[in-house]
Amino acid sequence: MPLLPIKQLNASTYLGLWKVEEPVEELQKALLKLRPGHEIPAFKAESRTKEWLAARVLTYTLLTELTQELVTLERLETGQPFCAGGAFQVSLTHSGPWVAALVSGTHQVGIDIELKGEKVPRLVPRFLNEPELAASAGNPEKMHLYWSAKETLYKVYSQKKLLFKEHLLLKDFEVQQAGSFAGTVQTDNFSQTFAVQYENPPEYVLTFVVAPKN
Repeated sequence: MPLLPIKQLNASTYLGLWKVEEPVEELQKALLKLRPGHEIPAFKAESRTKEWLAARVLTYTLLTELTQELVTLERLETGQPFCAGGAFQVSLTHSGPWVAALVSGTHQVGIDIELKGEKVPRLVPRFLNEPELAASAGNPEKMHLYWSAKETLYKVYSQKKLLFKEHLLLKDFEVQQAGSFAGTVQTDNFSQTFAVQYENPPEYVLTFVVAPKN
């Protein structure tokens, strides 16, 4: 499995990134080895099946760094993944062949990966406000990082009814191969600024947040 080295971000937080090239059958075997008897739903599209399987194999692989218990991954009514029992925070993302996961025993987490391409620059007027549009003008990499960062912040906040333009606010920054910039979740009754970490290799952008629990 072309799983990149697992990154330990702090004493109880791990990030995993995987370029999934294995067939469905191999992913099923890997999942059942980690969680014998795990229910596997049927999806019409093979790509969706691979995403679902790979996300769980990756999450359970990361959880072995934190616990010997066979914690299972479930979903809230909002669609947000969570670890049964509530002892661990988890965030998942996928784009193309890439799957990433972030798990923690002590922190809020959010993660997003986006393949670079022409789609995001076409859509920026839908999700960036005027200062963000000005800051990213003519810079497709920053556009991708801004889009990914808003997805990450949305997951960290974990509540519905956020407007990307109005409630997710990003500071300007100079794009590097890796770094961080500030992102704020701002609503009528909530305001918190997070450090959005990012990686910017040629194929994709990856953003993630690890923040103390409220």
